[in-house]
This record gives sequence, C-alpha cells and structure tokens, in this order.
Amino acid sequence: MKKLYLALCMMVAAATLSAQNPTTYFMEGTPLRSQWNPAFTTERGYVNIPLIGGIQLGTDGNIALSDILYPTADGSLTTLLSGTVPAQVALDGLEEMNHLGLGVNMNLIGFGAYTKKRHHFWSFGLNLRAEADTGLPYGLFEFMKSGRSTRIQDLDLAVESYAELAFSYTFPIFKGLDLGLRGKVLFGLARASMHFDQFDAHLGADSWSAHAVGNMEFSGLVPSTKRLDDGRLVYDMGELVNDFKAPAGYGFGVDVGATFTPIKNLTVSASVNDIGFISWSKSANSIGTVDRELLFTGVETDGSGNAVQPEFDFEELQFDVQESKGLTKALRASVNVGGEYNFLDRRIGLGLFYQAKFREFDTRHNLTFSANFRPLKWLHLTGSYSFVNNEGGAVGLALNLCPRFISFFVGTDILLSKKTPQWLPINQGTMNLTFGLAVPIGK
Repeated sequence: MKKLYLALCMMVAAATLSAQNPTTYFMEGTPLRSQWNPAFTTERGYVNIPLIGGIQLGTDGNIALSDILYPTADGSLTTLLSGTVPAQVALDGLEEMNHLGLGVNMNLIGFGAYTKKRHHFWSFGLNLRAEADTGLPYGLFEFMKSGRSTRIQDLDLAVESYAELAFSYTFPIFKGLDLGLRGKVLFGLARASMHFDQFDAHLGADSWSAHAVGNMEFSGLVPSTKRLDDGRLVYDMGELVNDFKAPAGYGFGVDVGATFTPIKNLTVSASVNDIGFISWSKSANSIGTVDRELLFTGVETDGSGNAVQPEFDFEELQFDVQESKGLTKALRASVNVGGEYNFLDRRIGLGLFYQAKFREFDTRHNLTFSANFRPLKWLHLTGSYSFVNNEGGAVGLALNLCPRFISFFVGTDILLSKKTPQWLPINQGTMNLTFGLAVPIGK
C-alpha cells in the first residue's frame, strides 16, 4: 500500500525541477550559457548533439539531501522516515519549515548561428523541463518519527513538467551594449499540487486520527474515482496514471537580457527569465478538496510497546471530486545579475554573480564568486564559491573544451564537498551537475 510518508519522500527525492549551475555563468563558449541570459553568445555557431547537447540537474533548499536520505548497512539509501533511522538523528537536521526544490532541464535539439555580418546571433532550442517544490513543516516529521500529537499547517507539494520551444535573438544597441530576447512556446505535460491548511494529528494506543483541510490539483495526471457508501464521489489516490493524450496545457514565456561593457575588460550583465504562464486546460484538470476527520488503525511500536511510527495509507486520504476548471499558473521566474573583470588579454577573469529564483513556496537567493581561466583559446576552467540564502555554501568547478571540431563542457558543485559513500553532499543545500556536447559551425 502507498503510505503518505512514501509519497512525500518520492516527491522530495525523485521529483525533478529547472536547474542551473551558477559555476557556468561566466564560462564562455558553452551554448548552455545563453540560458542564463539571452544576450550571451558563443564565439561560433553550434549544433547540439541531440539529447545530450545540454543537461542540467540540481537541488536547492534550506536542508541538505544528507538530512533526508541516509545510508543503510548494505550500502543502499533509505529516507529519514524509515524505522531504521532514530528519531533524534532524523529530526536534528530539520528546520521549522523545510523547503527543497529539484529540477532538470534537458536540451533535446539546439542550434545557433551568426548572421552574415556577425552583428546578430540567433538560436533555436527544444527543451524538456521539470520542476518540483516542497514546503514541509517540522511538525510533520516530528509526528511521523515520534508519534507526538501536533498541529501541522501549510504542508505543500508541487510538481510540474513541460516542453519548451525557444527562439533567441541577440543584437547590438550601440557599441558595448547588446540586447537579447527569447520567446518560448510552452506545452504542459503534467502537473500536480497538494496543499493542506491544516493537518492536526493525534496518536492513540493502537490508532491515530487527523483533521485534514486541504486541496489537490492534477493536470495531465488522471486519478481514478470511486463512490463511497454515503454517496460521495472521491478520488482514489492509490491509482494515478498519465493517460492524457494531448498536451495538458499551453503557454508562453519570455527571457530578456543585456550585456554592457562600460570600460575595457569589464562586462556587466543582467536578465529576467521565465516571465510567462501555462494555462492548463479544463479537460485535463482534476480538482479535489478534503475537510474531515480521518481515523487510521495501525501503529508501529518499539520493543517497549511505545508508539513510534504511525501508518498512513495514502489512498485513504479521500479528496471530494470538484468541478473541473481551467487553471493558469505563472512560471517560476528568476533575476540574474553578473559582472566580470578580465586580466592578461582575457586569460584570467574575476566575476561576481547574483540570482533570485522565485520558487513555488519561497524565494531563493544565490551569490557566487568566480575565478575564470582561459590559458588557451580552446580550454576554459572555472572555480566558484556560492553563498546560498545565507544557509551555507558550495564550491563549484567547471571545464570547457572547445577546439574547432567539438564543444564539451561539464560543471558541478559537489566534486570537492564532503560526501557519503553514495555521493550525497553532507550539510550542503545545493547539488548541481551540468553537462553538454555540441559541434561548432561557421567562422
């Protein structure tokens, strides 16, 4: 049976979101750099290798993955809600409200080129993007681990995936100032969200109860329904399939950016990305609400008979079926600002980069210091240190090999961090990996 804590951990540990690695912001020559700012261009045109032209994976939050996933004796991973993880150990690393975002951005097809006189640059890309956000209060984990009755509020989960058809154009305004614009047509694939205003949990000797007040929305994902003995039509959360044949929604987005060179060797840049929306069609949406008392039997106990882990069958959380309606959701926008000063004929550059990412349930801030080395025209190296929301930092490394026949780049912020045997960074709230392979074209 699908228990609530398994569903939570699946959405936290396996859901995917839009990830960008700040180490790559100043890495010239990489086609993926233009995703930071549409005014960024490569020295030559390019054709991305399909499916592996650009892959970005990342996590971001005020808790580390090592606070959620724990190694077991056999070398595998388990979640903090497993009975093998002591309550005190599991609760020590948590905050009053625990936010965690995950994401992936995969370029399926991409190419770009300069116009004949090399004054303007255009590019095209087909990307697959997915984003997930969670807002999990401490009381939820405290109840699930210790069984202590508590009042749980503002429990949030959200997952969204869509395809992005993007066209970018970069052109000079005057010498030293370039403007970049990117228009994006969006195709909604699937979306799910769940919000509880109230989830008051009380534990008894052999059963537990809760007063649940909340709502759920699914788009493109279709839960089955069943009719209860009292005549209510509810969603059966034990079965959830994606059988919607057409895109579940359509939308549009815009990125706007600029680069400016006020003095020799100094370049400043700024952009606002993902200004837009997706409208999820009425026929693809399933909407449900719940406001009732729940009673569950089944409580795990320790050797002394003390209740330590209540069991909760997820399918028993029955949402009343509501009339379907169209939903319009804004994209999760971001603001990016950077500056770099170069020395020794651009062989060395020092950069400072700031990003504000407006997520579903909170806003994340990132400040990155970067040292960029270009000893050869076809070899670029970058090292960085990021401060994330004043909650910790991460050391990043990136490599770009760009001879005339190939462009290969890879970057991560977990290479130098302390890690578990499963390569989970310890006490680090971010984890990013960027990879891409392209073929340069043109002069």
